[in-house]
Amino acid sequence: MRPAHQERPARPLLIIGWDGATPELVEPWMADGTLPNLAQLAKRGAYSPLRSLVHPLSPAAWTSAFTGLNPGRHGIWDFGQIQPGTYEVAHTDASMRHGATLWDVAEECGLRSVVMNVPLSHPAPKPTRGVFVPGLGATELEGACWPRDLAGLIKTEAPGYAIDVNSYDHADPAGFLTALHDMVDSRSLVAEALLRRERPDLFVCTFVATDRVQHAFWQQSALPTGDGTRLGWRFANAVKDTYVRLDAALGRLIQTAGPDATVLVVSDHGFGDLQGDIYLNSVLEEMGLLDVWRPDEAPSGLLKALTRRLVDKLPPALQPGRAAPQEHQPRFGDIRWEGTQAFARGLFGQIWLNLRGREPLGQVEPGPEQDAILSAITTRLLALRTPDGRDPLIDAVFRGGELYEGPLQDEAPDLVVVPRDFRWMTRSGREIGARGQLFGPAAVGHTGNHRMNGVLVAGGPGVKPSDELPLQRLLDVTPTALALLGIEVPRKLDGKPMADLLGCDVGWTDELPWRAPPAPNRDTDPERLAAQLEGLGYLSR
Repeated sequence: MRPAHQERPARPLLIIGWDGATPELVEPWMADGTLPNLAQLAKRGAYSPLRSLVHPLSPAAWTSAFTGLNPGRHGIWDFGQIQPGTYEVAHTDASMRHGATLWDVAEECGLRSVVMNVPLSHPAPKPTRGVFVPGLGATELEGACWPRDLAGLIKTEAPGYAIDVNSYDHADPAGFLTALHDMVDSRSLVAEALLRRERPDLFVCTFVATDRVQHAFWQQSALPTGDGTRLGWRFANAVKDTYVRLDAALGRLIQTAGPDATVLVVSDHGFGDLQGDIYLNSVLEEMGLLDVWRPDEAPSGLLKALTRRLVDKLPPALQPGRAAPQEHQPRFGDIRWEGTQAFARGLFGQIWLNLRGREPLGQVEPGPEQDAILSAITTRLLALRTPDGRDPLIDAVFRGGELYEGPLQDEAPDLVVVPRDFRWMTRSGREIGARGQLFGPAAVGHTGNHRMNGVLVAGGPGVKPSDELPLQRLLDVTPTALALLGIEVPRKLDGKPMADLLGCDVGWTDELPWRAPPAPNRDTDPERLAAQLEGLGYLSR
């Protein structure tokens, strides 16, 4: 691609991610002075809700934001992904990502970048110019930063620096909040230092504290959406205090960048309340499409007789009925594939068929049988009701091909299930409940969950001031950033420059930069990564 234009508008361009920042809080808090720096940025530029993807999951959403590609082309869907030709689930990282990132393109066009803490951006190839600090998906800074010695410098300058924190590591929620605030402060300190030292053309830094605090404290906090009854609660200000801290960090970064900087603040999704978990596999089991082993299944015939003889030889205290039974939580590994035609796996609502020629023990023929089963499941799901019976439980059911397109489209779920306003969700590692159980409490104690609309606040050279910016798309962040950096926008991207936001010319190219997935990082401990995801509520083991 051609080098970036010398007269580019943004010098530099800052993209600050506030993971999960939501219009329902940002709008009133900008208006009442709670978030003065964000409000000032909007005043000299523009504000809009920002539409996420279906599903509004951070791995797919942030990857689409920073590639301009839909998941059918970049290949990232969830925190765990079924490996082709198997039933095995691998933790997602950037080694599964196809396509070039925004900073890949900027580097190819001669610009220097600093990239910090973008979820699922690790492992990263060594940049020829620029700095990289990993986000969620890396368990350690060592061996994950570029240059490699940056990890030591970060620990020296910000000893409390953490890639992520989660509520499960703290017996007292107050301890979690302290760790969360320390994470914001240390990340802000390192971000300011790198911005000042490197003077990059492109600076990207994501703060995940908004997401973490809203998951944990949404229904314990006094929010503008509430009725005021929580004002005296212990954690009434947990969410608000975190936003205020991030706003202060934003102000310092804007000041460090200087008056010529163009700044975008973006979130990958919004937030709202969470009612609990749902078990879509119970519906499939009820329909006779899923076969799950359960310990209450009595053996028969010769096996039953042998089992009885073995039990009779046990000491009385160990014989059945003498000890309290332990509840068995069925797991993905308890599915009997020879008797299964469909199964649900992953976060929010995703269903696959056990398809012949695709799955190792496929039971469903592609074609008419496949279509009939998908239609039957869709009809059954759309008939489900919330626990009080008042409302439909499911807002929509999509075929994967209706939402995604590209060479990796076949890796998408066969059905994408949208629970009512995302107030209910399925959960990785806990997809199967007790027989007949559809509803359950949130497995990790969360009270907040994602919503479709995040936020976009932008200001600076190249941004057209506007009081009424229409709804924008997360998918359009990278093409918009390229235009601000004076880089020609590839026509083949799924995203397009935000015409209502840009106050600069847009150049176009038929060339599409492309990078193969980087090599997997063998230094990442899969058990530590699983524990990290479990603590954040994205995996339940």
